[in-house]
Amino acid sequence: MAEPEAGPSIPSSVVRLAAPVMVANLLQTLAVTVDLAMVGSLPGVAADAVAAVGLGSQFIFLFFVMMIGVSSGTIALVARATGAGDRPHADAVLKQSLALGAVLSIPLTLAGIGLARPFLVAFGAEPGVVELGTPYIQIVSLSTGFLFLSFLGSAALRGAGDTITPLWIGGLVNLVNFVANVNLIYGNPFVRPLGVAGAAIGTSLAYGVGCVTYLVLFLRMRGRLRLHRAGSWFDAALVHRILRIGWPAALEQVLFQSALFVWIAMVVVFGTEILAAHQIGLRVQMFAFMPGFGFAIAATALVGQNLGAKRPERAEASGWEAARWSVGIMGTTALGIFLAAPWLARVFIADPEVIDWTVTFIRIHATSIPAVGLFFAIDGALRGAGDTKFPLLASMTGTWGVRVPLSFVLGFLLPFGIVGVWVALVVEYWVRATIITTYYRRGRWKATKV
Repeated sequence: MAEPEAGPSIPSSVVRLAAPVMVANLLQTLAVTVDLAMVGSLPGVAADAVAAVGLGSQFIFLFFVMMIGVSSGTIALVARATGAGDRPHADAVLKQSLALGAVLSIPLTLAGIGLARPFLVAFGAEPGVVELGTPYIQIVSLSTGFLFLSFLGSAALRGAGDTITPLWIGGLVNLVNFVANVNLIYGNPFVRPLGVAGAAIGTSLAYGVGCVTYLVLFLRMRGRLRLHRAGSWFDAALVHRILRIGWPAALEQVLFQSALFVWIAMVVVFGTEILAAHQIGLRVQMFAFMPGFGFAIAATALVGQNLGAKRPERAEASGWEAARWSVGIMGTTALGIFLAAPWLARVFIADPEVIDWTVTFIRIHATSIPAVGLFFAIDGALRGAGDTKFPLLASMTGTWGVRVPLSFVLGFLLPFGIVGVWVALVVEYWVRATIITTYYRRGRWKATKV
């Protein structure tokens, strides 16, 4: 017997949830891109500054290993509770997630302060990059707690089906980041120019504003989720459930980030100009990925909510619908950035050599973007079901089984150089997309217990 449809149509639900996430992520990406573009205009140190901020941001992304681990459990459990109409349990998941995030942010902050310089030196960064990048990492690391709590607050709201609130908070954070950066990087009558360090301070201030905003809203909110002061701040059973769902996602990030570091280390070998071009290309990539992130969140929320409401067929259909939208929009985006690559490169830097290499990277990477869109949407659907183990396997196969060895072969054993290293990325994403969609089609994830 066919399952009856309930509530809004699947396409409208997907777009309603995805659109605010896309805009919010676009604003977030714009913030870090503004940092890069501003330091790229600093006289005399443009290439070093771009490389320093790019590598520094790569180090901070390591922190997302834990953040994604906790948030994967958070969003899956909140979505299930919301679908089942159990508001008290959704509130309890929020509370335990925020408490867990606050505790875990402490070792991350200490690691960022202590390991900044060794990280950059180990990567073989040139002295100018090390001197600029070390304080950047250390300053931003001080705001790790703010970033972690904001990340979890956003995930919880999206699991509950609220993607509007994270959007306007993201807008506020970006405004603070822009105003602070303009005044701290370049200086004003009251503050001397701080350059790269100013970018780090501005970013940290913006994270702080975002965190305080989320906490105030949760403490006062009468809507989808509320943070209750009363009651235990540590529920061992619930924390265990959050981590049980989240650890494969965290391990996935460990494997991905470690592979990414090996990959970037291969890029560093080719010199600062190519490293700068690579970092600029990654910023453009982040913009191209925004639709995929949006449809991934939509798939996560809808799959989780529909499984919680005992509608598995509607859950599966939501995942496929998100994938169709994601591939369509990201494919169009890929064509746009391929054609606009020279103009996009010049936005960041005026160095002709860096511009040429940036255009090459953007155009090579553009051919992988439709596959990225497909992978993101299906990956999000599986996370909504609480199935975080198979995405781990798919990512491990793609990064360590394809990207790293193929980059070495094409870039160093065969005469393709940096182009070969970049081409390996394209092959990896198409392999990953094929693996994960085949698994999703089989439907075993519908029986996942959370």
